Amino acid sequence: MEVVAAIETRRPIRETPLQRLGRELRKFLEALLRVALLSGLLIPILLAAFLTLDLPYRGFDHFFTMGPVKPGNWLSLGYFLMAAGAPLIVLIARRFGGEEASRVVTASWAAAAFAAFAGVSYLSPVLEDGDMPSTAFIVAFVGSSILSQFIAGGVYDLTRGGGKWWRAPFFALLSAYLAQTFLYFPIAYWTSVAPWMNWMVEDVALKSLLILVFLGIYRILMKSLRPRGGYGG
Repeated sequence: MEVVAAIETRRPIRETPLQRLGRELRKFLEALLRVALLSGLLIPILLAAFLTLDLPYRGFDHFFTMGPVKPGNWLSLGYFLMAAGAPLIVLIARRFGGEEASRVVTASWAAAAFAAFAGVSYLSPVLEDGDMPSTAFIVAFVGSSILSQFIAGGVYDLTRGGGKWWRAPFFALLSAYLAQTFLYFPIAYWTSVAPWMNWMVEDVALKSLLILVFLGIYRILMKSLRPRGGYGG
């Protein structure tokens, strides 16, 4: 007589609503902490750029002979520092994805705006006419910078995976910097008689050099900044 072995079957243990709530809460807190830590990398750049927005940067002037077109006429230390924001967002997007990079941009600018507003409110009793940049200049600077950082993360996410290693960071920064340039200068200098269209060309040239420098840094960091599961690059 053949003996049939009994097979014990177990029903899968169902997660209780309380356990599910705890798991989702833990995931939310981990994501919130990650965004806060990553924002801690971008916020200092934003605040430093705000504080040095009206300080001319003349490090490239000796490459130009004509006074009106020297970068020191339009390039401030704050604008120069802000250019570091987009490459940082590309690195964050490589590791955590474009959506996470967008959340970091949003959180960082919200915190920086609050800090800037608090600082201006504190200093308002001693501020005089001319101490603050014009409204058009502030709108151009802030708007173009925010847009460029969102574009950097978004374009990187769209072009990552497959092909040459440099494709995604190159097109991400190129798109971000072109958007920043073509938004910033027309808004900030539209009513000015200064040769701001020549300055736009200079800005594109300087940012092209910055892209080449960043590609070298990106290549070095590729192994240490491996994408999380599901992301190419």
